[in-house]
Amino acid sequence: MFLSSIKKVLVLSVIIIFGMLFTVSSVSAQTEMDMWTFVNAHAEFYEMMAENWNQENPDRAITLNTQVLPFNQMHDKLNIALQTGMGAPDIVDIEIGKFPGILENNAETLVDLSSVIDEYRDDILEARLAPYSTPDNKVYGIPTHVGTYLMYYNVDMLEEAGVSIDDIETWDDYLEAGKKVSKDTDGDGENDQFMLAVPSEEASAFDGMSRQLGSNYFDQDGNVILDREENIRTLKRLKDYVYKYEIADVVTDYHEQNFYNALNNEKYASIFMPQWYMIRFTDFMPDLKGKIRVRPLPAWPNGEGTLSTMGGGTGTAVTQEASDVELAKEFLAYAKLTREAGVKIWTDLGFDPIVTDAYNDESFQEKFPYFGNEKVMLTIQDLQSEIQPLYFSDLLTRLRDQLNEETLYEIFENGGDVEKNIKEAAEKLRAEQ
Repeated sequence: MFLSSIKKVLVLSVIIIFGMLFTVSSVSAQTEMDMWTFVNAHAEFYEMMAENWNQENPDRAITLNTQVLPFNQMHDKLNIALQTGMGAPDIVDIEIGKFPGILENNAETLVDLSSVIDEYRDDILEARLAPYSTPDNKVYGIPTHVGTYLMYYNVDMLEEAGVSIDDIETWDDYLEAGKKVSKDTDGDGENDQFMLAVPSEEASAFDGMSRQLGSNYFDQDGNVILDREENIRTLKRLKDYVYKYEIADVVTDYHEQNFYNALNNEKYASIFMPQWYMIRFTDFMPDLKGKIRVRPLPAWPNGEGTLSTMGGGTGTAVTQEASDVELAKEFLAYAKLTREAGVKIWTDLGFDPIVTDAYNDESFQEKFPYFGNEKVMLTIQDLQSEIQPLYFSDLLTRLRDQLNEETLYEIFENGGDVEKNIKEAAEKLRAEQ
């Protein structure tokens, strides 16, 4: 009897030990992946998607170790790691402005993601892939959002001036509305309320209008096209808004607290920026709740161009140092290209996804009290067909510096000649190609 009890205990112990070993083995079977980003919310998003992936793919589970680093530090660290072949993460977020240079210098150390993207091409906005692709159509980064350009109107200011925002169909209509809205409120003889602010040290306004015309910085082959006629027209129009018609004020940029305060205090009746600027409104301009309406950009005269474009962005890449390249690719596609991912990019990050079917989810039908209780995402959905590809080259950082530090400042702050300044900038950049 005693020996029988001992046998039972021994058998039970063996079962428990094997069970523990099996559990340890299952955990250790997970593939570890390091992921770098410069945005806390992105890290949280990927961690959530890794949990979902593991639930749906227990036999291919991953342990995702996310690391959030300061913007410049992360991109510098990534460049060094890719160039030396040591210390790169499995997966990494790369900001759109940094992507072309990193890709140009390190294409052999990043992974072509075309094979996993091909499975989803019919269900995504393909034009958004262009900034993260090579001229031979290999894709090295998967976008986080579209960044649909929108016009944000302060409807109270416009209605007070007798303007209905739905009567603004073209940029000429916009100018006429601006003449009614812009005025001198303190009696000093100069306007201090405006239709628009034009930045002199960042290119958001220029980008939105020129990209409507299918132009901007580079063509598909990476050639500088900064001095194209469409770009000159855009800058002349913006400069005229400031100096000729006085419906626009000059500011440094759209991302400083002083500017948020000015919008919040109703110094400006409108601004056009990508969809992600909605978050700036709700976070930094509480007094505008219920006053802001979202609409397409005005059309260029004679129906030229489109009613929107794209702006900003992050491309997520896989490096050749990944512990399991194919698994990293498949997880990344799952986290950014599936319908579920598209919905969560909206519900958890607040961004307009590139996954077209996601817009059919009920969460996109939500009305926003801040934006006049309108279904904003339906407007954004309607604009997806207006988005054209956008091309960059490894000169993008240098070009941005040229525009932001010299060219735009000279045009908008000093009233410099548009054609002269933009052609000089283009020639400088071509000399570096």
